[in-house]
Amino acid sequence: MHRHTAIDLFCGAGGVTEALKQYFDILCAIEFDPIIAKTYALNHSDNHLIEQDIRTISKEHWLSFTKIKPGELDLLVGTPPCQGFSRHSRKKIRENKDGRNKLIMEVFKVANLFQPKFILFENVDNIINFEMFHLFLDAIINLNNNGYKRFSKRPSYHVRFEIVDASNYEVPQKRKRLILIAKRIDQFPNTAATLSFSPKSVPVIKDPLAIWPEKRISTELGKYLGMFNLKPLAAGETDPDDELHTAGNLSELNLKRIKATPQDGGSRDAWPEELLLDCHKKSNVSYKDVYGRMDSKSYAPTITCGCTKYSKGRFGHPTQDRAISLREAALIQTFPLNYQFTGNIEGIPYKGSKENIATQIGNAVPVNLAKAFVKEIANHLDKEKGYHKS
Repeated sequence: MHRHTAIDLFCGAGGVTEALKQYFDILCAIEFDPIIAKTYALNHSDNHLIEQDIRTISKEHWLSFTKIKPGELDLLVGTPPCQGFSRHSRKKIRENKDGRNKLIMEVFKVANLFQPKFILFENVDNIINFEMFHLFLDAIINLNNNGYKRFSKRPSYHVRFEIVDASNYEVPQKRKRLILIAKRIDQFPNTAATLSFSPKSVPVIKDPLAIWPEKRISTELGKYLGMFNLKPLAAGETDPDDELHTAGNLSELNLKRIKATPQDGGSRDAWPEELLLDCHKKSNVSYKDVYGRMDSKSYAPTITCGCTKYSKGRFGHPTQDRAISLREAALIQTFPLNYQFTGNIEGIPYKGSKENIATQIGNAVPVNLAKAFVKEIANHLDKEKGYHKS
């Protein structure tokens, strides 16, 4: 397979870059948070990492960083912060207090500059309910060499977006995300497109070439983690051979709780009343997964920033009396076993804030999810450029 060019916006800990590197040369990656940037650099030291607020990068600097002309870039990847679009943040967003939502338009601005052949965008599924996403979608569809023309008669990009579940793309985790692929129409002049409309009347070009990977169901959680032969741990213990394989401490009460929770998917429904919190004694209480165990015969729940905290969700280990470790969380996100993380500004592997590392893992795009779409785009670029697949 021929190598292509890509830019990774909001690269975070590097989940998308890990997927890209097999098929693409990453011209630059952008990450503003200095500690997260250190994690990225630990694993992708050969890439040009820009530690800067994307809103402050000028056109001249973009062209200087990448050393390419508009129209030459093969793939632009944008995965802006998703917290502001989550269901838990809806009220806050209605009050327009979360400026992170506007970062979605930075993806458009960079696309407008480089005119990439493809755009790959990922975010939480709930983003579809926000006007900002539909403004972004409208802008991408009508993006052309003269910039954004809201009422352009002829779209410049074919666009397809869907809500997908990562478990359908070899990720052992139930994780719903919106994936959007846009491709430049002038690269595919013989393609006919049919026009449909989204729920908010934003025109969407259905992709007749179906640049969409086939579903490949994931391995169940127990078998997947079993491939890595991780050492069994007690709560509060760290594997001396892998500092990321560390389990958080549990209070005496929480240790009693997890011991009372049936293995492989058990919940607090099995607890005696003296172990229940007062709020959990109510019949209509929500968040039923809190204090639950994962099921080794199924998929993990969505890995979040609190994924190593027993009280934050169904993050109890399926069979061991502890929450999952940072390494297990990273593996569930399909990072390689040797992937390094840091939680300190010096960039020392595995040192610093464990909460910061958990946040990096929880916010990452699962590597295998990204890889499924990246590979499909790379195959299509090969065909367009006349290369044969290897």
